[in-house]
Amino acid sequence: MSDRNRHIDQHVGDLLSGFIDGELTQQQRQLVTLHCDNCDECRENLAGLRELRERVGTARLSEVGEDQWRESMNDSTVELTRGIGWLLFIAGLLIVAGIGVGFFIFNPDIPVGMKLLIIAIYGGLALLLISVWRQRLIESKTDKYKDVEI
Repeated sequence: MSDRNRHIDQHVGDLLSGFIDGELTQQQRQLVTLHCDNCDECRENLAGLRELRERVGTARLSEVGEDQWRESMNDSTVELTRGIGWLLFIAGLLIVAGIGVGFFIFNPDIPVGMKLLIIAIYGGLALLLISVWRQRLIESKTDKYKDVEI
């Protein structure tokens, strides 16, 4: 096979997917059609791609219907356990943080200036996080696209 024919075979092979998807120009479609009429390998590749597209198009990805899936995700037991889980996590985190802050504040080995500096850094970080959290809560209540399904 000459270099020119190999180049055409490779070029047509690159166009097969676009041919099946209907994305080619008329000239490219004619090139693929004429080439596949004379080339068994490209004709087989084209048939394989068509079969693959048909299989993927008819495949069912889930046995659970969309409504049934949504109902199971919004189940009251799931929401209750999620809420309790968050509550326990945050309460435990606050207790551990409180113990750490208590040891830090009442440790006589740390100078007062260093304590104030560290408190300012962590206090500023906490205020930033609270402001972002508050903004997200407000936005979630007023977001007109929150119920849009894709």
